[in-house]
Amino acid sequence: MDLRNANEPQKAAIMHLRGPCLVLAGPGSGKTYTITNRILYLLEQGVPPESILVITFMKEAALSMQNRFQEMAAADTPPSDRFSTQHKPTYPVNFGTFHSVFYHILKASNALKSTKLLSNSEKKNLIFPILKTYGRQQEQSGAPQEGQEEAGSLSDDAAQILSAIGYYKNTMQMAAACEKVPVRWQAQFEAICREYALAVKKLGRLDFDDMLYECRMLLQENASIRNYWQNRFRYILIDEFQDINPVQYEAVKLLAARPYNIFAVGDDDQAIYGFRGSQPECLKRFEAEFHARQLLLDVNYRSQAEIVRASLAVIEENKDRFVKQLRAASECLEREDMKTEEKMAEEKTTEERTMGEKATGKSSSIKEGVGKGPVSVHAFSEKEAQYSHMQQAISRCLQRGESCAVLFRTNSYMQGFAARLKSADIPYEMKEKAASIYEHFIVQDIMAYLQIATGEGSREQLLRIMNRPSRYISREAVGEGSVDLDKIEEYYRRAQVTEMQRDRVRKELPRFRKQLQSVKSFTLRPGINYILKAMGYEQYLKEQAGTGTEKWQEWQDLLDWLKEDASKYSGVKEWKAFQEAYEKSLEQNRTQAGPHPQKQGEKAGGRESGGKGKVHLLTVHGAKGLEFDNVWIPDCNEKIFPHGTMPDESTVEEERRIFYVAMTRAKKNLELLYLTGTKERPRQSSRFLNPLIR
Repeated sequence: MDLRNANEPQKAAIMHLRGPCLVLAGPGSGKTYTITNRILYLLEQGVPPESILVITFMKEAALSMQNRFQEMAAADTPPSDRFSTQHKPTYPVNFGTFHSVFYHILKASNALKSTKLLSNSEKKNLIFPILKTYGRQQEQSGAPQEGQEEAGSLSDDAAQILSAIGYYKNTMQMAAACEKVPVRWQAQFEAICREYALAVKKLGRLDFDDMLYECRMLLQENASIRNYWQNRFRYILIDEFQDINPVQYEAVKLLAARPYNIFAVGDDDQAIYGFRGSQPECLKRFEAEFHARQLLLDVNYRSQAEIVRASLAVIEENKDRFVKQLRAASECLEREDMKTEEKMAEEKTTEERTMGEKATGKSSSIKEGVGKGPVSVHAFSEKEAQYSHMQQAISRCLQRGESCAVLFRTNSYMQGFAARLKSADIPYEMKEKAASIYEHFIVQDIMAYLQIATGEGSREQLLRIMNRPSRYISREAVGEGSVDLDKIEEYYRRAQVTEMQRDRVRKELPRFRKQLQSVKSFTLRPGINYILKAMGYEQYLKEQAGTGTEKWQEWQDLLDWLKEDASKYSGVKEWKAFQEAYEKSLEQNRTQAGPHPQKQGEKAGGRESGGKGKVHLLTVHGAKGLEFDNVWIPDCNEKIFPHGTMPDESTVEEERRIFYVAMTRAKKNLELLYLTGTKERPRQSSRFLNPLIR
């Protein structure tokens, strides 16, 4: 095999033959190249291909790595004169995800009670009766309730509880899992877990997360089966090791036998899946428990030197991490050139030496990149100015034919910007599944108000907003058919209701009618302001947000965008037509993108992925593993980066890793944008920017 293109750390990793090895692979350091070449090296050393197991976290990543290995293996095989060269040799190395590998072990060991996986809808059907039973017990015991549950809240609770059950199965940490469920269910969570497990068993199905737990228990309790699989897989290579959870880690320990040929490749600085149970401290456990050899892939072939230095300045604020000195490939070449120049010109002046040092980055300051160069930081008083800046910059980059991406902390912020790009006729690609921003309940409420005011609203829309805020109108009073406030008034003249309720409606209904007439007389933006202020909808939202300042901030941002978006249209019909066109284009975008395309490979961010002439919109989690010429990270503010209110130290460290992953997607240019806010609503820049601007 030819390793002339490999650097020294890559060669050391590729040629590591026996024993445990931890390879810390910085961003853009060629970890896939290293893993695939190591497989080839093992084959050259006489290791049978069927005894090699390669584990990844995503199915697409496993297939991509398998294809890349087969191509490299075929290219590395010398052609034969005796046989046809049209056929490529096959090497039966085992590739799979943790779930597929563990499922195969369970099935081959005859340890599966069922081969049918539970669907999400089946999971909810199992958990709903359990929650309803405990909900009734809470009511009977007189447990304090926060108020009458709105329709759909039990469904939301069920989703959170199922997620927490999955977290428990991946970590075996009941207390930590319990913290992830709504407060009202925390006391009963352990019992809910037991009853859910019994319900799954009774149904005769297999929960996705059960595969990990059941396989670990099988390997732990059955020595003969454990010995068989230890002899079957003598060499284990694991990609993205920082994403491993405790149950997976324990199963890997059981799967490996002496001399523990585990080749773990990962980067604790890129561990961003804590919400799924991943624990980057497993890297340190692996090194300590196995006395693993540690290697560092320290050359970044992706990013400009300034981007490498800026991202390192951010991540070095984390305390619980492996210390790494990383460098850009371009910087390595510059240093080699400098050595040559120094030998040829010892007589350089002090001024020339200073210039040379600056060229190599020895005395350059991150602060100098603010507002210019490969890394820049920009402040804006309002979100519209921030997004307008990005739109203009994106247009220029697309004209140059460069790949572009905007990375968001959450889906909701991404959707708002997607609608802006559609309105500005800037082509974009959004590969993650996400609902249209126009489907947000606040947007739907405002549209219902506007359409009812103009006489175009439906009965469903009236039912939606008639008590937002409360006007004491019952569903029975609305009746069937079209919207008719006269019918509601007539209902309360004749209905058998209390006098208090009748008086309330008599007071509220005429005011509601008059307010709707006022809305009709306004253009869209002042009409929305009237709904928010005069009709009490803004106060209703404040009450719904409760003490959740983070949620209220997000809703305020949405309302700001909504008013700005509405101001572009002459009336409700035109605005509604645009919303329908946008939702149609969003569906086409999803269809064209295909299933999980964000994990297609290292070049999926550029023109090779079919995204020519489009800006990619992604959450940071969705951008993992991708790279782009130009990257923008908007809303670099507290409560977004890091996400949430008053996060603890552990959460801040993970949030800083998320920010680091976002920064290291950039190849040529990286722009970090934040809001200063207004006097009425000041905003605080993210603490993650501090190392760059102080």
